[in-house]
Parts: sequence; structure tokens; C-alpha cells
Amino acid sequence: MVATYSAVMVPRPQVLPVAAALLAVAALTAACTGSSSSVSSSDAGSASATTSPTDAATGSAPSSAPATSAAATTSSAAATSVAPPSPTPRATATTAVHPVMILEPDGIGFLVGDASIRHLRFGEADATAVSSALTASLAGPLTVNNLPECGQGPRKSLQRAGFSALLDGTKFVGWTDQGAPGRHLTTANGIGIGSTLGAVKAAMTGVTTANDTLGPEFFSTSSFGGMLTGLTSSSTVKLTYAGETCFFR
Repeated sequence: MVATYSAVMVPRPQVLPVAAALLAVAALTAACTGSSSSVSSSDAGSASATTSPTDAATGSAPSSAPATSAAATTSSAAATSVAPPSPTPRATATTAVHPVMILEPDGIGFLVGDASIRHLRFGEADATAVSSALTASLAGPLTVNNLPECGQGPRKSLQRAGFSALLDGTKFVGWTDQGAPGRHLTTANGIGIGSTLGAVKAAMTGVTTANDTLGPEFFSTSSFGGMLTGLTSSSTVKLTYAGETCFFR
């Protein structure tokens, strides 16, 4: 018996040449490198786009910000460096205040401030002081009158608006007030033209009355006196005086 053998053909694996294999590896490497570059570029753009809003939110200024900020600062400085002109103070009208004169039995007083009184007493104050005080208080110039026929000797008077100061040479010796519209002179306790005889007796001590050649009159121990409209308690004062007078009785 003769054995028979059949030949079976087994395919051989194909082996690429070495050069071809190297080319394939190189191509694959290049492909990978290009992909990585693309991803890096994309990431960089994304990071750049993301960074700008973040910086803006946190107060970081972009590259152009310093110029804008400087411009804004300069404008602000220019705006604040020029101050508006100060308003010109307006002149306010002022009313002249005249010293208040007070009738006194031994001279005249002038209210200074709220409670202080300056006294010009008979026999002490001179003509200059009296003239200056009366001009200020009565708000105007005085009339000077020579009185050569007074019973006690020649005298001179400084007069304005019904008030008269009597002088012996340069010495102040007496005053007389007949009153005048627009003013009302009184003593410190309110006695003056228009006061009643009853009010005079209540305010002063030692008041007596008489009806002589000058008409109804009152006198006091303090040398303050005056003329009356009558001799009843409701009669009113129409003239006051103190110290010397130059009446013809």
C-alpha cells in the first residue's frame, strides 16, 4: 500500500519592509503632534477669552485701562481745581440805636447795655459831656440859648425837642422836660409826662402840691418836681424838672 500525501498551502504573513514601517510611524507621530497643537491653540484662546471677564470682575484693568483711568483722573482734578466764586456778602441795613435817657433828681442818666446806667450829675458833669450825651440820645443837634435874666444869675441852656439842660458857665446844674411827639422820657420808676399825680405820690417820697402863679405844681424832697393839669389824683404831669430852673414866678 502506497501512502499518498496531499500538499496543503499555508499563507505566509506579509512582512512590510523596514522603510515602509518607519514612514508609517513618522506619519502617525506627525498626526498626533498636529492634533496636540490644535488643542493647545484652542485652549489658549479659551483661556484668554475666560481671563478677561474674570479680570474685569476683580478690578484688574486691561492694557488700555491706565490711559482711560489717567484721563478720568485728570478730568476730575481739572473739575475740582476750579472752585466757584464765593458769594459777595450783602450789606445789611442797620438801624441807629440811640442811648436811652433817664430822668434823675440829681442829673440825667443814660442806659448803657441792658442794665448799666451812666450818670451825669449836677455840679460834676461839664457842658461838653452833657452836649455829647444829649445829641446822641435826642438824635440831633442842640440849640444853645443864653439866659441872662435868670433869678440866680446868668445861665445858658442846651435845648432840643422840648428838653433843656441848664448850665452855669460850663457846669451842668439843672434840666427841664416839656415832652415832644415821638419820645417819652421818664425816671427809672416810670414817672414822666402823662403820669398821674397819684402815680407820682406812690413812686416818690415827700410829695407836696401847690397852685401858684405857674399853675398846679408838685414838689418832692428829692428836688424832682413838675407842672400838673390839676391837683386831683387823676391830674396828669405836663412838665418835669430837677435842679435849677429859670422860671419867672
